Amino acid sequence: MKTTGTKITYLLLMLALALPSCVRDEIDDCPPLQIHIAVKDKNYFNVDKVDLEQRLSEDLAFREYVPNLYYVLRDFNTGEVVDESGLEAIKSDEKLLPVELCPCIPHGKYILTVWGGMSSLDVLGDNLLSLDLNPENLEGEDIYMTNDTILYDAWHNNQTVEMERTKGKLIIEKIMESYPGSVDHSQKKITGLFARVDNDFKYTNETFVTSEYQWEQRKQVVSKTVLSPSVKEKESMLHLDLFTEENEPTKPLIPNDVYITMRRNELTVLRYVWNAEKQDFDIYLLINDNWELVHGMEIDE
Repeated sequence: MKTTGTKITYLLLMLALALPSCVRDEIDDCPPLQIHIAVKDKNYFNVDKVDLEQRLSEDLAFREYVPNLYYVLRDFNTGEVVDESGLEAIKSDEKLLPVELCPCIPHGKYILTVWGGMSSLDVLGDNLLSLDLNPENLEGEDIYMTNDTILYDAWHNNQTVEMERTKGKLIIEKIMESYPGSVDHSQKKITGLFARVDNDFKYTNETFVTSEYQWEQRKQVVSKTVLSPSVKEKESMLHLDLFTEENEPTKPLIPNDVYITMRRNELTVLRYVWNAEKQDFDIYLLINDNWELVHGMEIDE
């Protein structure tokens, strides 16, 4: 028994002496915060119901959907900017875009806001958290955005966020087969649209948008305009002027005004068909899979 007790004491002493050699003098840095950015709205919600819009493959490179990016990372509690990029064109062919932030960023909770698709940062507000959707009352660009809370610690250092489209698209098909003259160009004005969107996807203020389209074909033309969502359902008024070779500039051919609804990431499609008997247009709105005739400014439902 005495011999056995001596051996146990000896083993415990040797173990105690060996323990300090197992302690690391240096600890590796924690992995830096990595964020991957994906595109959620690769196609409009109703693209499969619209023959005039082509569905994109869901497997293209990121830059095929969103050509450039700007991001700002803020402290969740103070709002202080921790990291920020410039507006950078995307050149890689990656489908999931990696963004590796500075390793100096401490563990904590952050808010990441990413804007994409704009050609200049001038459309952003002073706080970089809101955007002018229709600068100078023009259609602007197809803008994407994401805003996410990022938790960064030893167990959370890799996160994926998804970008969503902020606007919709208005498609107008003009069919003039029985019209005796020819049309050179068209102008349109759409009222009752939101002017701004913030990083919480809250739309504010009201504006209108004007655009002009030069006709290359004379008998059938398709124009597409990127627009912000409508402030109210069926209260965005579309006014269209068609200028012909026979008309003086001050006397365009004017179809009836139409009330429409623009929605985020959705296609709104109208068809103007010249009716020679009435000497006026029949106007149709695509609703689901059906073309509904517009009477005056109202949809015939």
